[in-house]
Amino acid sequence: MTRAITVFTDLDDTLFQTQAKARALADGTGNSGADALTEAAYDRDGAPLSFHTPAQLALLDLLHGCEVIPVTGRNRTALDRVVSPVFRACRITSHGAVLYGPDGEVLPSWRGPLAAGAEAFGPAMQELSAAVQDLIERARLAARVRVIEDAGVPVYVSIKGDEAALDRAEQLVLEQGAERWRLHRNGRNLAALPPFADKRAAVAHLMAIKRAQDPTRTFLGLGDSVSDLGFMMLCDFALVPSGTQIHQECWS
Repeated sequence: MTRAITVFTDLDDTLFQTQAKARALADGTGNSGADALTEAAYDRDGAPLSFHTPAQLALLDLLHGCEVIPVTGRNRTALDRVVSPVFRACRITSHGAVLYGPDGEVLPSWRGPLAAGAEAFGPAMQELSAAVQDLIERARLAARVRVIEDAGVPVYVSIKGDEAALDRAEQLVLEQGAERWRLHRNGRNLAALPPFADKRAAVAHLMAIKRAQDPTRTFLGLGDSVSDLGFMMLCDFALVPSGTQIHQECWS
């Protein structure tokens, strides 16, 4: 008897990454390996943005036949620019703020929590974005800030910039209310997440639905960032790419 397997997986830096990172992973030096890369996602202008290495393609082959569900910081618009892998089941976007069903609509059981969270924290996200923008202009920081929307509602504050700019922005966010925001920082990206943007909560919600339908289902979690550990710990097994944030934090 073959049991059903559901894979909850982060995307960027787990199943694919930028060309520079992909080249480094493909040959270990970053000086070659371009011919071995496969396009996975595109930017707003339609140019290739993210790439699979051969090892990542082998992993996707291994997962063939499993139900693969993205658990990503991307909003729905950015997720729709991903061409590999192809997602046919549910999708969890915007750091767990939104849970889409297989029909592409917000899952009915998730609509209430999403609306309540956006109503409670929408004004605070706009205020935080304005405060960070004021800091960027006053301090002439190499950064930009915006409120990310998904499913027609605000879901989190995104700040992009160099390390020094993000250090200043992170300090400001904490001063604005450390108890209000959960910070996710990776590379040149800093996200200030309201409580309803929670990957673990979204995965737990969907996992409960699937377990009720099939108590024998097995769950596998994939992720690269420490922020992914919350949902990965809910799964029966977890898989971590080498050289990533989790790998460095837990094995170094």
